[in-house]
Amino acid sequence: MDETKPLLFRLGIPKPVSCKVLEGEGALGRTRQCTTDRGTIDQRIVTFEENRKLRYRMIASTVWCRDWVRHLEDEFTLTPLEDGRTKVERMTEFRAAGWLWPVRQIGLLLALAQAHRYAARNWQRLSEARKNAEIQERKCAA
Repeated sequence: MDETKPLLFRLGIPKPVSCKVLEGEGALGRTRQCTTDRGTIDQRIVTFEENRKLRYRMIASTVWCRDWVRHLEDEFTLTPLEDGRTKVERMTEFRAAGWLWPVRQIGLLLALAQAHRYAARNWQRLSEARKNAEIQERKCAA
């Protein structure tokens, strides 16, 4: 991820740093752990169709806002396009917890939107850099 720090991250919203599967390769039932600048979020993989679909549910967290979350699931769907690119769709389901849950629901919406935009922008940047490097390698080899 890049070093930018959009407004909500400066106000304390956890900024994504990296994610990995703790038990090696991705598979149904394994744990995906995301590291933020404020702690970690552990997620159980509940759907895994390699190169097609990934769905996971939050099971534990060390970030300060963990008590705000009653339920959080994310799903990524990958669709190959005719031009060789891939369409990536993300769907997030979440419900806030606690006696101020309506206010927390809005806070979670804003925080998740910021974190997901940041991650998507970085994934696109990394993907384009990789594609450009591959093009350069082909030019050098020719």
